[in-house]
Amino acid sequence: MPTSLLSETLRGTVVLDLSRNLAGPYCTMLLGDLGADVIKVESPGSGDDTRNWHPPAWNGQSATFLACNRNKRSITIDLDTEAGQQLVRRLASRADVVVSSFRPGSLSKRSLDYESLHQLNDGLVYCSITAYGSKGPKKDAPGYDPVLQAETGMMSMTGHPDGPPARLGMGAIDLGTGMWAAVGIQAALRNRSATGEGALVEVSLYETAAWWLSYHVEGYLATGESPQRQGNGTPFVAPYEMFATADGDLMVTAGNDRLFVSLCRMLGLPELPEDPAYAHNADRVANRITLHELLEDRFKGKTAAEWEVLLGTETIPCSQVRSVADLVHDPQLDALEMLVDIPHPDIPDLRVVDIPLTLNGERATHRLPPPRLGEQTASILEELGVPAEEIETLIREGVVSC
Repeated sequence: MPTSLLSETLRGTVVLDLSRNLAGPYCTMLLGDLGADVIKVESPGSGDDTRNWHPPAWNGQSATFLACNRNKRSITIDLDTEAGQQLVRRLASRADVVVSSFRPGSLSKRSLDYESLHQLNDGLVYCSITAYGSKGPKKDAPGYDPVLQAETGMMSMTGHPDGPPARLGMGAIDLGTGMWAAVGIQAALRNRSATGEGALVEVSLYETAAWWLSYHVEGYLATGESPQRQGNGTPFVAPYEMFATADGDLMVTAGNDRLFVSLCRMLGLPELPEDPAYAHNADRVANRITLHELLEDRFKGKTAAEWEVLLGTETIPCSQVRSVADLVHDPQLDALEMLVDIPHPDIPDLRVVDIPLTLNGERATHRLPPPRLGEQTASILEELGVPAEEIETLIREGVVSC
């Protein structure tokens, strides 16, 4: 299979994936898309937790697992056995990168933490993904994406002012943490190429959430006021919100005075930008409620589709509220080749969303579909030099499974 330039960037890099759920697997999938050989270690019998996160499922396979585990090989190892721990040490001694997402202290009890594996492989780049980081009063606490949305204030500002807090509809903290882990790993690999030294890369859901909220934190530091729920609007730009039309909703973002003037002209309100109450953004924010009522009264005169076309002629950013189904069938998604075919033994027509990145116009090369549980256990052990009779013993004793 021809390989794209993007998938050559980490070719020859071996990644030992001790992670599970979303953040870690998303990180290692990114590394796999960039060409790394990712060996995914899973528990015999159950595997990664996300294998059981369904519905939705596709031919019995968890859609969540399918979405973030391509370009990996799966080996099952029982980490609670000494023989299993020894296998992981042998794999780590030959790896370039280890990615783990166990709770703090869990792997150190098994001598699979950074300090232990660094003694076996001083060039190892070890990435630790945790909920709250490696220090501080909450460092040992467990946490999932929704918990961190509540913990960090993200949920308090999501939803409508007259309704309860709401979580985001996707695992933004998980996926963001996976991205930062991939960035940190590549930075550490770059440093290793210059110095020969490995490194410990640490990321956490808590830190990622704080980073997502950076401009809101800055606003609080500047004013002493914590941001509140704004529904579909934002606290510092207006109009930058949803409007009801004759048949549905339309999101409109007139983010500067020029766009506001154009919007008012299209709505038949050319005099509105001359009103001191709406002349500049700070004025519009201060009077956002009356402004919304004035504009929405005009928006109700046409359908959302009609407004989308009309505002598009003036390059005013807007969109009807569409569904995920609409996205899948959008000609723009097709033109960008964001949905790619990766035939799977159980799902011949499997398609996945590609990473949003190209090099010289080319996307990543997808060599492997998401693996079945333990699909490559035997071949990985053979590569490690484990004799056939020992592999049979490990299977018989339940240390590994095929």
